[in-house]
Amino acid sequence: MAFEASSNTVSGLFESCAEALTEIMVDPRTVKPRVTRVFEISADTLDRLLYDFLTELIVVKDVDSLLFSKYLVRVDPVGNSLKATAKGEEIDRGRHKLRNDAKAVTMHMFGVTRAGRSWKATVVLDI
Repeated sequence: MAFEASSNTVSGLFESCAEALTEIMVDPRTVKPRVTRVFEISADTLDRLLYDFLTELIVVKDVDSLLFSKYLVRVDPVGNSLKATAKGEEIDRGRHKLRNDAKAVTMHMFGVTRAGRSWKATVVLDI
């Protein structure tokens, strides 16, 4: 499954990608912001930073059974680092409207680009 996201800011782009990942996995309207998780990630490139961030969200889903519906992401594009706050809750199969089980972010067609003042990302997931 693939998605494209765009934003006028790199931080907004990362938030949009996290929201798109959530939309693929669950109806976000069914996920209450009961638990807060903070992520601090750095990488060699901006592409790798986004890849690692989305991968971390999938790992937390698989290991801790947490899904998120709200994101606040601050990216430092110069240092290729981010601090993100995600709010959500433990998976409740009876209440959450689960969709697809994202297994991994792939490198196929993956990338972050900047065109003028706009940022764009292409992401393909293994489900």
